[in-house]
Amino acid sequence: MLPGIALLLWLTSSCSLQSVAASLSSQLNCNVSHVSIRNGVAGMPLDGIFSFDIYSPVGDDNCSSGEFPVIFFATGFAAAVPAALYSDLLTRIIQRGFIVIGVHRVGMPKYKMEGQKFLEMLEWTQAGRLQTLMAQQKVSATPDLARTAVMGQSAGNHVIGEALVMNCSIVKAFVMIDPVDGADPYGIDKSQNLITPGMMLNFSTPALLLDNALDPKRLNFLFPACAPAYLSNDRFYDAWQGPIWNINATAYGHIDCLNDGDSGVVGHLVCPGSKADKSKYRAMLADATVVFLTALFQDRPDQIKVLEDPSHFSIDVILKHDMKGLPYSQIKPGCVNDKPRDARLDLV
Repeated sequence: MLPGIALLLWLTSSCSLQSVAASLSSQLNCNVSHVSIRNGVAGMPLDGIFSFDIYSPVGDDNCSSGEFPVIFFATGFAAAVPAALYSDLLTRIIQRGFIVIGVHRVGMPKYKMEGQKFLEMLEWTQAGRLQTLMAQQKVSATPDLARTAVMGQSAGNHVIGEALVMNCSIVKAFVMIDPVDGADPYGIDKSQNLITPGMMLNFSTPALLLDNALDPKRLNFLFPACAPAYLSNDRFYDAWQGPIWNINATAYGHIDCLNDGDSGVVGHLVCPGSKADKSKYRAMLADATVVFLTALFQDRPDQIKVLEDPSHFSIDVILKHDMKGLPYSQIKPGCVNDKPRDARLDLV
């Protein structure tokens, strides 16, 4: 996702989150609460760089109270896009019984630094600080850190990947939406690359990769693709050590996961978008995410088979997966580093 589009999306982030949440709250079980917390507020990670949007189920007659799995979500353009612009997608996930912490910041991408700060945030969470912060903000839901996943969109996946090459911390699974590597869309600057083609990443965790057919397409000759084929999607799939499932939505584009309205209009100034029903696309992204993580966190890995059946989906998809020779019974949540890297040595 290009710098200019990220800035424009910040300017359109005043779209109504409340109306999105309200319109969706009756579709599933959980009502949704939202708290936005700026970086630097008391209780936030010391020396952190990310602001939080905490979306959580409300324990009431529609949704049992207690502990819920937690997803840390890094937004597009290396977490520079406001999390509120994904609220339609996120609300669909939260209603199914998940807490989502949308993390984002203002600034140009510095992937190794951002990866270090993302890891520090995970370690801060492991120390119980997130639960304390949520209580201070009067959030009724409690995060179950034994069921923690990460999710990114576009170059937000690059940020998370940089964290995981250092240390898996509390991460048990990874959901990637249109993942993009590299420091520039032309692949000229390789200094910040996460992946070296032909080599595997140094960590292993179960993954769901959600991409689409328009990702590598250019809008016109003025702009590069928002997810160039040589830097995105299959680049991650081919470098993945752990079991991985891939769902390609054939009619959709790189930012069709954003809310409808001004954010989508602005985004489509540089990224090709679909004329199809984008709500159906976001519903598919949410459903696949919930199926994948529920199968892992409830120890029902055979349920992942649903993601291998194109008839399960209401939109056209192309599916593939690589279980790395494991039977379903051995697909478990977790993350392991082969040779953790101390990214502090890379920071200058």
